[in-house]
Amino acid sequence: MNIVKKRRALIAAGGTGGHFYPGLALGRELARRGWQVLFVVKEGDISAAALDAEGLPYAEIPAAALPRSLNPLRHARFIFKFLSGLRQTSRILGDYSPDAVFGAGSYVSFPAVLLSALRGIPRVVHESNAVFGLGNRIAGAVCPAVALGLPAEENPFPGKTVMTGTPVRAFIPPTVPSGEARARLGLELQVPVIAAFGGSQGAAALNAALAAAAGKLKAAGSAFQVFHVAGKGNGEKTRLAYEAAGLGAGVKVIDYCEGMDLLYAAADIIVSRSGASTIAELTAVKKPAVLVPLPTSAGGHQAGNA
Repeated sequence: MNIVKKRRALIAAGGTGGHFYPGLALGRELARRGWQVLFVVKEGDISAAALDAEGLPYAEIPAAALPRSLNPLRHARFIFKFLSGLRQTSRILGDYSPDAVFGAGSYVSFPAVLLSALRGIPRVVHESNAVFGLGNRIAGAVCPAVALGLPAEENPFPGKTVMTGTPVRAFIPPTVPSGEARARLGLELQVPVIAAFGGSQGAAALNAALAAAAGKLKAAGSAFQVFHVAGKGNGEKTRLAYEAAGLGAGVKVIDYCEGMDLLYAAADIIVSRSGASTIAELTAVKKPAVLVPLPTSAGGHQAGNA
């Protein structure tokens, strides 16, 4: 009797939703095709809950982004976490023995990509943004191929990049009819819907600006309703901003949306930040959007994406 051994993939992802959900989409598809998949994520990251919900195995490592300031304590913390993450990732690679390693482009993925290069394990990194992040600028140098989600503004690896696009979540594009989605979200069926969200990093300034803009639209006589995902801990403040702008009825504000498929299906137009995963999903659902780049995004990558 021949026993076929499953191929093993290790996916290192996380730090932000944009650096996690493409890896999750890839992992789900590889599992469907018969691969054994293990995720490596940051300790305490938002990705752990999503993986638990999917029933996908993962290991956690210490990780921190390279500080942008000159604060010596932050640099010491970064070095400690980086070295600890390297040690743990080395043990994970030794125990799991993957056939391939996929890095989703954040500082969480760098140790796995670097160590897989030293061990001769096939590997690839994915840069979802139009501007290469520091981690991928380094990790890409030790990879035979670099996958791109968007055309790169400055491509440090012109000879080995492949345009793949960015994998999207399983519910994209949504299959729920618009009317049903609106009913399930408690929205009017015939009134145009503005959907707003700021991504996993939040968008307090965007929340306030949109509330003020919506007030001006309402004063000008426009008919619309708003479904606004304000981000963790921002819901009440955003509701008050809409009330101050003269909008109470016709506005729904929540901190976090579990049913993004319903929101995409219900929306006539979407206002959001310009993270790479968001752009990939907006492209897939074919909805018009107003993109507002996060001004503090690393390297200005959201402006490049937009």
